[in-house]
Amino acid sequence: MTREKMGNILVWILIIGFGVWGFSGIMDRFANGHINTAYGSYIPWGLWISAYIWLIGLSAGALMISVMTYVFNVEAVKKVGKMAFLVAIATLVGAMMAVGVDLGHPLRAFSLIFDPNLHSMMGWMAVLYSAYFVTLCVELYFAIKKEQVRGEKQKGVKKILVVLGIWSIPLAFAFHGGVGGVFANVIAKPYWHGPMLPVVFLAGAFLSGGALFCTVAYIWRPSQSKDEFLKMMIFLGKTTLALLILDEILELSEVYVGTFYSAYGEGHLWQQILFGQYWYTFWIVHLLIGVLIPLFLLTAKSKSPGAIALAGLLIAGSFLAVRLNIVIPGMLDPEIKGIAEAWVHSKLTFSYLPSVMEWQVLLFIVAVVMAVFMIGKKILPIYQTAGDES
Repeated sequence: MTREKMGNILVWILIIGFGVWGFSGIMDRFANGHINTAYGSYIPWGLWISAYIWLIGLSAGALMISVMTYVFNVEAVKKVGKMAFLVAIATLVGAMMAVGVDLGHPLRAFSLIFDPNLHSMMGWMAVLYSAYFVTLCVELYFAIKKEQVRGEKQKGVKKILVVLGIWSIPLAFAFHGGVGGVFANVIAKPYWHGPMLPVVFLAGAFLSGGALFCTVAYIWRPSQSKDEFLKMMIFLGKTTLALLILDEILELSEVYVGTFYSAYGEGHLWQQILFGQYWYTFWIVHLLIGVLIPLFLLTAKSKSPGAIALAGLLIAGSFLAVRLNIVIPGMLDPEIKGIAEAWVHSKLTFSYLPSVMEWQVLLFIVAVVMAVFMIGKKILPIYQTAGDES
């Protein structure tokens, strides 16, 4: 059995398993609203908003691969551009689902699209996401069309792809940097507030999305020789390694500055992240599984496609912990001292651990993301054809 067939079987098993177990969570969400979630008035954002940032980052990172293909003509990834678009679209769908279920009235999200407030960062997010989704779909269309035409027509399509690719670069910086801006503009939350957060969001997006693509390209490799496949995987591995080092430099800077005055403001929250009740989220899930093990694999096993794919999967999967450690700690410190003791209710606390129902909904969303990718891969000519003129 080929690696692709094994990958298809495993992914469909996960889709069915996650979908079946998560369906009751989705039904609970729409039947009972937010009653069975663990967040409340003091902590209004939880697992789903963290997942939204995680998935939208994966999408932006996958877009980076397509830009390398169609704008910069990187030889190593020339045959996986269409697959990058499909990954970007699938994860974008999941991100919109995650933020949708978090809304009290999901259908009101359309008011952001048709009647945006351009004085609000969230208003701009609606505009940018709409533009991003349309751009991805149009780019995928022309990427497929490029293989269906020849001669002057193909050259014309290539020019269109270059223009769209160039346009998508500032668009990606704007929409995902804007996500960071939504948090960074909240001056009442010192853990979020600051000019570096949009940069951190972008670096994490390119890292996690690029890492995910290492795994996708390994399992569903295009039609290419063994040497081409090895060159592609080594290139993706080196790119991921460089982004991992960059992301860790930014994180170490945040930790150092944040913990310098550990008893005050942001420092107190960093102490909670590093040594508090959920310390294992940072040290084990993020640092060990998402950084140290991949760092070893990408350096000691830098020419092993399997090791590169595994490193990418570990980074991409564990990056949800990174997003949780951005979203949740920023809300743990009450602006008014003593407010937690003034009123006592399960929805009026400054502690948060996702409920089973929240995890069910997230797994259902992940199942949808994988299903969109698998169905898209099945019905669309995603793989490079032998006769394509590069």
